[in-house]
Amino acid sequence: MLQALIHIIFAPERAWKDLSDDPYCRAGLLPMLVYPLLLLTALSAFVPYAYGYIPFSDAVRDAVVTLLKYSACMLSAWIAFFYLARYYFRSDDDKKNIHLFVGYTFIIWLLSVLVGNLLPSRFAFVQFAPMYIIWIVFQARDFLKIPADNIFSYTVVTSVLFLGLPFLWDNIFGIILQ
Repeated sequence: MLQALIHIIFAPERAWKDLSDDPYCRAGLLPMLVYPLLLLTALSAFVPYAYGYIPFSDAVRDAVVTLLKYSACMLSAWIAFFYLARYYFRSDDDKKNIHLFVGYTFIIWLLSVLVGNLLPSRFAFVQFAPMYIIWIVFQARDFLKIPADNIFSYTVVTSVLFLGLPFLWDNIFGIILQ
């Protein structure tokens, strides 16, 4: 699974090909990589508390919100992309493939938040790391069997969806927790 993580970061085209070809990787990707990374990212909200930047109550709130926010992002992205794939992109709308696609792509968001929490101060490069999702989405076109005439619209719409959902859910949780 570590190899799958390295491939999605440094060689996304190969990562999607490996995911297509390797049934072990397909079966273990979500439970052995994505979901533990989601929990680790949520737990990393306690690191700023360890640095003394925030009180413990804020660290607990941030951890819970991180867990709920990215879980909600993945669920809403899966639902939205399932209908987009079926009706708009005319691609293979296999629910399992879409679930793998959404989970694997959101690794970039999770790593960005994780690294941002681990660093003692905010660095700009970490905040722009999710923009790499655009390239990862583009490279997944063969995995999802996107027709050639829909590649541009698929890349733009899916990238906007995956980049925008965390901000949307962040605002929703911000309103709820006020």
